Amino acid sequence: MHIYALKAAFLAVMLAAPAIGQDRNDDAQPVWNEFTSKEQNFTAAFPSAPKLESGSISGLNPLTRHSFSANDGDETVYSVVVLEYPQGKGPKSPQGGLFAEMAAAYAGDSGSRLRKKGEQTIAGVEGYEATADDEKSKLQHWIGLVQDGDRIYMLISAGPQRRSAAKDAEYFRDSFHFLREVPDANRVHAVPDPY
Repeated sequence: MHIYALKAAFLAVMLAAPAIGQDRNDDAQPVWNEFTSKEQNFTAAFPSAPKLESGSISGLNPLTRHSFSANDGDETVYSVVVLEYPQGKGPKSPQGGLFAEMAAAYAGDSGSRLRKKGEQTIAGVEGYEATADDEKSKLQHWIGLVQDGDRIYMLISAGPQRRSAAKDAEYFRDSFHFLREVPDANRVHAVPDPY
């Protein structure tokens, strides 16, 4: 895997993030609207209409990056970044090492430090989740990674450290769903109760 090219993709996401302003009242709730991308096979709730940017990732052609980003005021950004590989060329079982490397690359590019990381079920699929803090600018980042075939989805929430940030990031993560079923190999299956 070409981690340096993926780091370039994450840097492009960070450059598209809004300037972070003052903290909003922790009791204020964003108005969330469901967004659907049939082309990228997902739906997610965003606090405002997401802006779409697409392009090839230098050094990994024909890998394509699709970024769907929406602001919550001037302080927080929510993004779904889709890394789309050519048919049949996606990574094989990236949950462990590759997802950890991608989260670390994002933290490095955003100037933050990983605080918590590990496996997490996202949209019913085995994935990876990490949180990172930037003490200098008081920003908190939540990163979620999940794969569907030849696509890796990176869900990002970045904004001021506050009590409601974790709740909003969790809502964003839980709103993310695939439009069609993903292969059984990646799906999390419930274990039947033996009693």
